[in-house]
Amino acid sequence: MATYHALGLMSGSSLDGLDIVHCRFEEHEGKWHYEILNATTVPYPTKWKLRLKKLVLQNAITYLKTHVFFGHYIGGLVKDFIDERGIHDQIDFIASHGQTVFHQPENRLTSQIGDGAAIATATGFPVIAELRSADVALGGQGTPLVPIGEKHLFPDHDLFLNMGGIANITAKLNDRIIAFDVSPVNLPLNQVAQFANIEYDKNGDMARSGQLNNDLLGELNKSWYYDKEYPKSLSGGWVSKVMMPVLKRFRIPVEDKLRTLTEHIALQIANGLEMVHRKEGIELDKSNDFLLSGGGAYNQFLVERLQELAPVTPKLPGDEVIQYKEAIITGFAGVKRMRNEVNMLGSVTGAERDNIGGCIYQAR
Repeated sequence: MATYHALGLMSGSSLDGLDIVHCRFEEHEGKWHYEILNATTVPYPTKWKLRLKKLVLQNAITYLKTHVFFGHYIGGLVKDFIDERGIHDQIDFIASHGQTVFHQPENRLTSQIGDGAAIATATGFPVIAELRSADVALGGQGTPLVPIGEKHLFPDHDLFLNMGGIANITAKLNDRIIAFDVSPVNLPLNQVAQFANIEYDKNGDMARSGQLNNDLLGELNKSWYYDKEYPKSLSGGWVSKVMMPVLKRFRIPVEDKLRTLTEHIALQIANGLEMVHRKEGIELDKSNDFLLSGGGAYNQFLVERLQELAPVTPKLPGDEVIQYKEAIITGFAGVKRMRNEVNMLGSVTGAERDNIGGCIYQAR
């Protein structure tokens, strides 16, 4: 039996904060098991939210400084997490996803800031970072990263939906796994909620109180991205450039925008599942469930619309999986990297082949 203790770090496009998960991973006769030992989310202060949100528009030196400073900032948060829990002797390495700034796989370019060397220096542990770069260099989308963990850590499910800033679908087929980004979720929902001076629409209550605007719905639904076949991926820049200008143009109450945006998200997830059905020739019906995770799983109104519109039945796991699934799988991707085993799947990303992603920064 092989056992690994890893810290998985996840910073998503919603900029809610840094997820830190301390996990034990065990492999026995080809089967993997995980256990969460410690976990927390550290919210980002306003200055970091603003800096990260605006970084895509800054010059090269500002980008590089932020990459390094953010790495030291993350390293400090992780060191505090380790010190407070007294787990120095229970960690083999740290795997960090970083914060995506640029994602242009069509140009073989992706960047996740948060300097791995800075994190290693601050914490004293080896750090695995830049998990997506090798896949993009091989012509892949570099995303989603989660299918490798879904394959090994959640064997009882065949369909997954992660609803963070952007939603991605995973489907396990007989001979391969497919996955793709299907629609923005919390990224535009939170930005629209902030028009009303609230951080986010708790439980989707504001959306529930609003009226569906069919003209806005039609505008949101007609984007080219939704008709494009997978492999495909989205970025926060797409939301800023394509989706938010449409939402800002409509002079209707915030509640109506949230109601319409929620309908749009549920429709596009349902359409994404229909694309899987059509392209792969697999039957999907309400007897199938798909495991939900990410902050969007707490949006009760969105989940209700999914129950109504999707061909399969949404299933909510426990809070730890909802909140920390991506950080858990980041840690697991680090385990695979340390074992020099595949952690990015070409069937998912469209890369020339399966590959091993991640640069290792030694602490000493």
